[in-house]
Amino acid sequence: MDLLPVVHYLPFLPLAAAVTVLLLGREGPESKLPLLGVTAMAACLVCSCVLFYQGLTGQLDLPYGASVSWFSFGDYEMPLGVLIDGPAVAMLFVVSLVSLLVHVYSFGYMRGDPRFKRYFAYLSFFSAAMLGLVVVSNLMLFFLCWELVGVSSYLLIGFWFEKPGPAYACKKAFLTTKLGDLGFFVGLLVLFAGSGTFDLQMLAERVAMGPRYFPPETAALVAILFFAGAAGKSAQVPLFIWLPDAMEGPTPVSALIHAATMVAAGVYLVARTYFIFAAAPLAMDLVAWAGVLTALLGAAMALVPYDIKRVLAFSTISQLGFMMLALGAGSLYAGMFHLTTHAFFKALLFLGAGCVIHGVHSNDMRVMGGLSKRMPSTFLTMAVATLAITGFPFLSGWFSKEAVLHAVYARSPWLWGTAWFTAGLTTFYMFRMLQLTFLGASRDHHRWEHAEEAPPVMTVPLWILALLAAGSGLVLDYNGLFERLVHFDLEGGGPLAAAAAPAWLGPAALGLFVAAAYAALWLYRGDELGADTALRGRLPGLVRVLERRCYFDDFFLACVACSDRLARLCARFDDEVVDAVFVDSWGGLTRALAASQRFFDDFFVDGAVDGTGEAVRDLGARLRRVMTGRVQEYMLYMALAVALFAIFLQTR
Repeated sequence: MDLLPVVHYLPFLPLAAAVTVLLLGREGPESKLPLLGVTAMAACLVCSCVLFYQGLTGQLDLPYGASVSWFSFGDYEMPLGVLIDGPAVAMLFVVSLVSLLVHVYSFGYMRGDPRFKRYFAYLSFFSAAMLGLVVVSNLMLFFLCWELVGVSSYLLIGFWFEKPGPAYACKKAFLTTKLGDLGFFVGLLVLFAGSGTFDLQMLAERVAMGPRYFPPETAALVAILFFAGAAGKSAQVPLFIWLPDAMEGPTPVSALIHAATMVAAGVYLVARTYFIFAAAPLAMDLVAWAGVLTALLGAAMALVPYDIKRVLAFSTISQLGFMMLALGAGSLYAGMFHLTTHAFFKALLFLGAGCVIHGVHSNDMRVMGGLSKRMPSTFLTMAVATLAITGFPFLSGWFSKEAVLHAVYARSPWLWGTAWFTAGLTTFYMFRMLQLTFLGASRDHHRWEHAEEAPPVMTVPLWILALLAAGSGLVLDYNGLFERLVHFDLEGGGPLAAAAAPAWLGPAALGLFVAAAYAALWLYRGDELGADTALRGRLPGLVRVLERRCYFDDFFLACVACSDRLARLCARFDDEVVDAVFVDSWGGLTRALAASQRFFDDFFVDGAVDGTGEAVRDLGARLRRVMTGRVQEYMLYMALAVALFAIFLQTR
């Protein structure tokens, strides 16, 4: 079955479902129209699964490209088409799977919401935009889908716009990501000026031709500007500030944004244009160091919140940093591998957190505890996800994180040391969350008694994701299947990085995992939060810095305040300058010009123009006396003229 020729139809299925659900039928939880979104995503998933299987087993001839002419001007023709390569095949599978499970889960989580139908329309639109971004072959169309992802995320994060939290969060997410999008757009302009095309295949060919056709300075500038866009969408330092506040939206939206769509778009942009980054070592270094700094700060900030969704939000920031670090270290394989496994266990963590919130009606882990007895299905699946994200041996996260650490060590032992320490922090805060939420005794007996397991429509997606979080790494890593699918021939990445890694890296990561997990379970083993209170009392300054998100929010707020003050000052200065220069100082000049105008009118208009007219009129009046109309007088004049002319000739 060859599905590549019809892959361009995939984004239109959820798009058609979104338009139909939004425009037809009545609003309300009893509406059956949202089933169209589920059907569309199920069709996308079937096609994506077939393509993913064929790609892993080497049955696809990749890359596959097909395009038609969109429009032209002069000698340039803008193509409109698709490009399917290894990363695109993997992303199609991830986006379709997670989106379908979120659609199904939302039927239970959003039941009873007054805007039930509209929610599913936005959800399908979000999925359509992301699928379009995955398959397009033209970077201008990529940017169009990129912006549609931002618009749909704005609608979903602010879905409960009547509340102040979501209304603020959606605006913050939209404006923050637009800072990065500005860099992306400028990068597109520079790219077109330097290469004359937006087509990815043509760009790859021109970059491969060498510096004569694509100078390294242009490659570095374009890559850095593209990374600015990726930093906004994928929440890299310093543009990560929108992601923790995006938790104000519905929890299924958080799962979709954090696992497979919006935050993955930035990583996918770097992977999609990896040939440009590979031609710019400076940009690769920037990606690597920004990634490791993001991973470290995200993990550190996840140590202090009590809101279960915020812990997972900071965890997403940290894991995105790991993906960027792998890409910057020269391993497209490790970065895409971790993106794929992360989609499974992070979607599971958010959907599991949604079940917990649905059961106890609170996000605060301080009122939880002991929920493993009341919600065993949610506990078991979230335990699998926790073990996967922390790198427990032979689960999916262990394979992908080992690939990242090995690639990073081949690039720089210093980067590896920071990433290794960050992996230990990941284990600590995830086991802290698991302990405070599910283990020990309850800290709010009333909430504990009323907590119930979520309905099957919410728990079945959890078990599907748990199976993937547990076994996908083993399957994808088997005999190098995934590596062959997304491999990029870059010296120092892929197989070379894995071969250069020493044997002690694995035991070092495992030892850190055991130590961090034991420390978290031991510190938070009691029914109360005494250990946490003691740690906060001993390190108040550090806790304050982490709670304030390392003051990045304050920095941007200060920039906004300074800009507003500067704008008001400039407006006031402009008014004063206008009064002083144009009103006072130029008053005399204005009066002089007015006098000059009057002189011009009097001398030239009244004197010269009107005087000439009067002279012509007087001359005409005198000539009228000569022109009497009598023929004999005219003949007399002619005779006199002839006589005078004859006299003139005789006297010469």
